[in-house]
Amino acid sequence: MVINDMNKNLAKIRAIIQKKRQFFICWLFEKYPVFVIRILYLLNKRHLIRIWDPWIVKNSDEYILFSLASLAFYEPFWSEGIILQFVSKDLKRWSLKNYALKPDKCEWRNGRMLAGSCVQENDKFYLFYSASPKAPNLLMETIGLAVSQDCYNWQRHKSSEVLIVPDNNIYGSCTTFGCLLEHRQCRDPYIFKCHLTNQYYLIFSAVVPKGHPLYRGCVGLAVSQSIEGPYKLLQPLLYPQLNELDEGIFYELERPQIIFKNGKYYLFFSAWMHTINPKAINYYNHLDLSDSCIYCYTCDTIEGSFMRSSEFIFVPGSEKTGLYGTNFIQDEEGRWFAYGWYPESFTYEVSRKFPVIWDMEVPRIIVSGEN
Repeated sequence: MVINDMNKNLAKIRAIIQKKRQFFICWLFEKYPVFVIRILYLLNKRHLIRIWDPWIVKNSDEYILFSLASLAFYEPFWSEGIILQFVSKDLKRWSLKNYALKPDKCEWRNGRMLAGSCVQENDKFYLFYSASPKAPNLLMETIGLAVSQDCYNWQRHKSSEVLIVPDNNIYGSCTTFGCLLEHRQCRDPYIFKCHLTNQYYLIFSAVVPKGHPLYRGCVGLAVSQSIEGPYKLLQPLLYPQLNELDEGIFYELERPQIIFKNGKYYLFFSAWMHTINPKAINYYNHLDLSDSCIYCYTCDTIEGSFMRSSEFIFVPGSEKTGLYGTNFIQDEEGRWFAYGWYPESFTYEVSRKFPVIWDMEVPRIIVSGEN
């Protein structure tokens, strides 16, 4: 009996020590994130690091990779997050450079950083990012902008100013899975300059204001004459719906990307299987849907009606990559490839492993062993 009590007490003490250790590491991560990550790598504790949602920009003779990062102690993993930067000369060997942005004292971004995109123009780099406050407003997402001369030292654009806040007449919020928390989706901004109008279009993950309680995911749209704004909100670029019902297909359309090729605009996005309307999954049950699917819609004009291909709802081959949040990029030789992150290991895949071929109505991804 005494031994059992001693064992129970020892277990409690170990649990307390473990919790205090985790608390200290989390506190240190908030202050010095890159230092903590380097130490964890040195100690072979890679499993304690969560890395997801990469995006890339070319800087002279090197590639800069941005990625969200947090620690394994946070649940869910996306409830915390900073934006890291990695650098590579050859898209094979990547080294951690620094962090680009992390939460600060500004109320709308003091909780977590979310994904974005980066472009270079007029000898400056523009980092469009998304963020949200601390709990209980963790799901009230907003879009901001940071600017840099060298792509490493970032200044928030106009300090605390918000770049995009959803207009309730055009975009809304919805309840989340398994709880009644309000989720104002306004994240994952992707910047695109139209070569015909010279206007800047910003697309982002959003929801329409009315419809099904869950499945109202859309791709939001804003436009500006200047890359730094101000941006005017437009009607959603895409709101996928079931043909026979006035219901949306997706809860969220994540990491949207637009590419102009072959005289056509291609709109891509990702969605977790568990966030897709079950009626849509039943409708497409003849297809090999997976979390890795990149959904594709096309249009001849940037503000037109984007439609899916009559034959494809997702990019062929994407369902087999094992990646999520996949985007496309061209290397210095003009070859396209797909990159993203592996949800099982929280590691990114940024290499030429998944070539992209544009020889069909929609592009296709070549997975090893296929032609």
